[in-house]
Amino acid sequence: MPSAPEEEDPIASLRARLMRRALVTAVKAMRRRGGGTPAPDSPAEDLEAYALAMREQMERMGSRLRPSRRVRWHEVGPGHGSCPLAGLWVEDDAVAAEDRVVLHLHGGAYLMGSPRTHLGMAASLSRTARCPVLLPDYRLAPEHVFPAALDDAVAAYRWLTEERGFAPKRIAITGDSSGGGLGLALLVRLRDEGHELPACFVGFSPWTDLAGTGNSLRELDELDPWLSAAMVAPAARAYAGETPLEDPLLSPLYADLTGLPPILIHVGSHEILLDDARRQVERARAAGVDASVGVFEEMWHVFVAFPGLPETRRALREAGAFIRRCTATADGRAS
Repeated sequence: MPSAPEEEDPIASLRARLMRRALVTAVKAMRRRGGGTPAPDSPAEDLEAYALAMREQMERMGSRLRPSRRVRWHEVGPGHGSCPLAGLWVEDDAVAAEDRVVLHLHGGAYLMGSPRTHLGMAASLSRTARCPVLLPDYRLAPEHVFPAALDDAVAAYRWLTEERGFAPKRIAITGDSSGGGLGLALLVRLRDEGHELPACFVGFSPWTDLAGTGNSLRELDELDPWLSAAMVAPAARAYAGETPLEDPLLSPLYADLTGLPPILIHVGSHEILLDDARRQVERARAAGVDASVGVFEEMWHVFVAFPGLPETRRALREAGAFIRRCTATADGRAS
């Protein structure tokens, strides 16, 4: 399956442009209520207070994005089965295969986000991939620093393979923003520990360079209505703890990617993490990995979280088709 060239849309849809205007207003209000973004060298208590304030607002906002009635979900984890950590098991009515699964790692800068805030995205992935989606509730910073989130991601993957009996080649790893970087780090760690790797990885605006060396971080800061450059450094420091930001399991941009499964990344042309996506794909290809990136014109950070946009529908359709193809059975059947 040869790597596709970088694809770029010619222009954003009218609906996306209207959504951008509303998003700018909403994000400004959200940041004001959070007390303003602290400097990276702020006292630990200031960083923690800001993270907790933003976490509460994200939970409130995410709870409003409920999936359709055709979606079923139930809790997993301690008290709800054998999963070692809490989470949600999500299935759309279109699910055609119970022997395939998507492990989705939610975004939120390692500081916020949960299965509840990403239930809608998981439902869309379940519909397009036509299989269930596991949303683990991994531990967050600043209470739990690296490698807590990665340890939880490994535990979720091993539960799927060892307890639920899913074949690794029938598992897709997906993630958005920090969850995208976490998903790539999961692949690297699984490989290094000798585990059989999953079938593929899909990243939506993945945060892969916590050191913040990409030019787009500064050049596109005024264009991205959702994520600002000022938020990156404090979040990176809060999650990293004492670990250097260039650690390959913290920032997979610096990892040896040899032997990883096929990778598909979607990113907006107006987001500050554009260079994270492009450079990650370049490094993957240099390591011999089948990797491709789709750049969506004028789109912002994790635009796929916003339902109803033509760009969102296209990105999810492409991601679903990629997952079905990569997790196909030996005889070529995806379900």
